[in-house]
Amino acid sequence: MLLIYTEKKSPRLMYICEHIFVNMLGLSIEITTDLETFVKSDESKLSYAKSPIGNEFFIKNFGLLFQKGVQPIELLVDHWEGIPYFFATKKGNLPFDILSAAFFLLTRYEEYLHHEAHPSTPFAATDSVGYEYHFLELPIVDIWVEKFRNALVEKYPNLTFAPREASTVSVIEVAKAFKYKHKGILRTLLRGLTYFFTLQWTQLGELLRVVMGRSKDPFDFYEALIDFFQERKLHPTFFFLLGDYNYYDQGLSYNNVRYKYLIKHIADYAIVSVLGSYDATSREEILLKERERMSNIINRPVRRFRANNNLLPLPELYQHLAATEFKEDYTMGYLSHIGFRAGTCTPYIFYDIRLEVQIPIVVHSFALHWQHIDKQCTKETLYLIETIKQQVADLKGDFISIFSPEYLSKAPNRFSLYKKVVN
Repeated sequence: MLLIYTEKKSPRLMYICEHIFVNMLGLSIEITTDLETFVKSDESKLSYAKSPIGNEFFIKNFGLLFQKGVQPIELLVDHWEGIPYFFATKKGNLPFDILSAAFFLLTRYEEYLHHEAHPSTPFAATDSVGYEYHFLELPIVDIWVEKFRNALVEKYPNLTFAPREASTVSVIEVAKAFKYKHKGILRTLLRGLTYFFTLQWTQLGELLRVVMGRSKDPFDFYEALIDFFQERKLHPTFFFLLGDYNYYDQGLSYNNVRYKYLIKHIADYAIVSVLGSYDATSREEILLKERERMSNIINRPVRRFRANNNLLPLPELYQHLAATEFKEDYTMGYLSHIGFRAGTCTPYIFYDIRLEVQIPIVVHSFALHWQHIDKQCTKETLYLIETIKQQVADLKGDFISIFSPEYLSKAPNRFSLYKKVVN
């Protein structure tokens, strides 16, 4: 066991200690504010304070975990054995306050600051501290924690850490189940006329062949995906769009018989859940309606969520997810860049820094979205993906990638590339 001393407890401190020491390191811990108990204990000890008590492992408190709300913070980034860090401290067994730094990234503190400064501008990857200081492609929190583990072992060789297992997680998002099939006469006719009047003869020919049953729909990779997952014993999650048709969400109707059959069929082989519509990310009643639609189709509990187009209003989305009885989210990441939006490859409970409470939603941070490699599928990109996969495996984390039938249909080699990424 590890006994942790702090001068006072706070919701932030209790949250981050539970995540780092228990969830990530697998340690048994006790947190105390009783100095006498701490001094007399024969357990392995760590103090989180302004100055050390004795010869215990010491982390100097930067102060963030005892504040409330969002306050302006100036980040000064330095390097520890080549690894970036911030919230430096002048004394301690670590050169920085790892608890505050991890809290800053996991809670997306910087996104709150961005929203206050630019309320009408969405937070982009290029706005992040990870992008600015060139560690976006690193699961930096997990790297810090691994170095922290090594420092603890050096101090206390008898500490026992629970083992973790690496995982490759495949996510398929289905905003458009088919390119041409099952869309009704009017939508099909309008698309055909558009191709005709814009002289898109290749697309028009493709549409006609599919409609007449001479060719398979380009997006119909479902049986091939099922065969691949079964062969490799993978456990994917499919997210299907069930929102009402609008400018942002142009999938099939949730009442479409063929669409419901597809969802039920996939649910026999994989976890199936909700790809939330544009309105679902901001309106709780819409979110609940889409969850109920999915539950009625598959006749089983619906726990997982992913937002279509990766809309992630914080902390409102997670508040809505908790209120509508979702348990897990797969929206944390960037469409435009490979990397780790929250700086981690480990699932974690979200913390609302406005209300200073934990929200019971497990956040799964993805590293790769198909829209990025759709635009930049270079040798350098593929090498970067393999490098990140290996690093995540070494850290015993989750490498999560998100693909779609739309991406797989664009070229003959796309499915082969996908297999390499998730294998």
